[in-house]
Amino acid sequence: MKFITDTLGIEAHAEPWEGVGKLSYYLVDRYEFRKAVLDGIPCLLVKPKGEPDTLTALKMHIDNIRKAEPLPVVLELDNMPARRRKSLIDARIPFIVPECQIYLPFLGVVLNERYTTVKPPKDTLMPSSQLLFFHYLYQDDPELRAGETAELFGLSAMQISRAIRQLSALGLVTVHKDGVRSVISSKEQRQDLFERAKPYLLDPVRNRLYIDYEDLPDGLPLSGYSALSRLTMLSDPSTANYAFFGKSIELNGTDSLVDNFAQAEVEIWRYNPSHLSKHPGVVDTLSLVVSLSHDDDPRVENCIDELLSNEWR
Repeated sequence: MKFITDTLGIEAHAEPWEGVGKLSYYLVDRYEFRKAVLDGIPCLLVKPKGEPDTLTALKMHIDNIRKAEPLPVVLELDNMPARRRKSLIDARIPFIVPECQIYLPFLGVVLNERYTTVKPPKDTLMPSSQLLFFHYLYQDDPELRAGETAELFGLSAMQISRAIRQLSALGLVTVHKDGVRSVISSKEQRQDLFERAKPYLLDPVRNRLYIDYEDLPDGLPLSGYSALSRLTMLSDPSTANYAFFGKSIELNGTDSLVDNFAQAEVEIWRYNPSHLSKHPGVVDTLSLVVSLSHDDDPRVENCIDELLSNEWR
């Protein structure tokens, strides 16, 4: 409550809720409940005891809670991945992440984040630049003939030339000629080079759709949390994640999850995720790490550290 008071400048206090006995067992088993008063307006604070359920399930649970107590229901969460935040806001489900985020539409508080927004750098890598850069990091040879990469990935001469110029301008590689062919190299260790490149790295995921399993294109590689669980000890997510390279209009999907048993989350990638991967059926490690860099869940961060340690070994 102190976070709300300090952030919004309103009176806020909470106490145990005496109406728990009116709820079904499955709700009591899944959530902790407190009754709160925020700026004179009563509400229920509902905190999941484990991982939050899917959006569809959350809506159903909130409806059932409000049948027992017709008050605004506010989810109290320990952390908030960007994709879950967006889905909750789109569904107008109030939430609080202590010391981080507030969304209380019934109070007129749309969103309050205490972290300073970091603007993306102007020199974010182009998709072709990131492909070339990651391909270089995956090689044992300190030199890479860029033309061979162009042929391997189906890039045009103009695309590969622009990628070389961008990587060189950012100081990530040096370039010299071997006859008429451009060769990129670096004296830095791969791990140090990747760390130095982080401010410029591009999230490979452009968009996300939810698609019925029967409509999934064949041969899509695992991505997101599904890929992370395949490569580490992380538990499988409740909704499977796949990567797709192409136009989203080619897919028959929706913007929100309706049924995690019938649908998968498909990430629309900016470059072909199959070009770089060393693991069949899974996107490449470095692209996966970048795509999950927004997630501050300690379990995810530990798995990412494990992946990178194995990569640089």
